[in-house]
Amino acid sequence: MSSLSKIIDIKNGKSIKSKKGKYPIYGGNGIIGYSDNYNYEKIIIIGRVGANCGSIHIENGKCFVSDNALAGLPKNLSNEFNYYLLKSLKLNAKQIGSSQPLLTQGILNNLEISYPENLIAQQKIASVLSALDDKIELNNRINAELEA
Repeated sequence: MSSLSKIIDIKNGKSIKSKKGKYPIYGGNGIIGYSDNYNYEKIIIIGRVGANCGSIHIENGKCFVSDNALAGLPKNLSNEFNYYLLKSLKLNAKQIGSSQPLLTQGILNNLEISYPENLIAQQKIASVLSALDDKIELNNRINAELEA
């Protein structure tokens, strides 16, 4: 067992006003706009505050992470593996606060995790899970077309 801080460096997002540009702006539950500026690249975005705190997104390009989210930077591991690992931790259940749920860097950094240290094993796991996600998405689209 190890702490999450061993494999992911958790950083705060920043406040931003711009909503137009080429780089996606991530809030606590996904893309909320676009900007000409970016503050991170190739990261995991973790919802920090509100009902959707603990939501997980992956961005392989440049993006801006707002102050309603946290940025997870990989430490020499597969970023895709980190994405699926974080999704499996059910972070929404780890929040604090009742009226305004909050997920902090301290909570995340101290989470105990177990993971394969071999990069090839991580990439294989992420590849299988990604293929399953693609299949689920395809099935959902087919179901929506059939319902229409």
